[in-house]
Amino acid sequence: MWRIAGTTGAVGIEIAAAIGIGYIGGQYLDHRLGTDPWIGYIGLLAGIGAAVKALIRVTRAYNRDQGGDAGGPGDAGPGKPGN
Repeated sequence: MWRIAGTTGAVGIEIAAAIGIGYIGGQYLDHRLGTDPWIGYIGLLAGIGAAVKALIRVTRAYNRDQGGDAGGPGDAGPGKPGN
């Protein structure tokens, strides 16, 4: 129970950090290279992508710990109905 709470609580920090670091890093490169605002937008999108990946990772781990189906569509194993 506490491990799940710690993991899901930490993912919020991880999401905020990924987005913030991506955006700030992009802004830094924009000012250094004079490409304002394009690299900032790319950094923001990369941060959002990293945040989504972290959220998917935590969701899959939670499903695996709870005994849920961590597979995707069409993942019919023994005893599971197929497509």
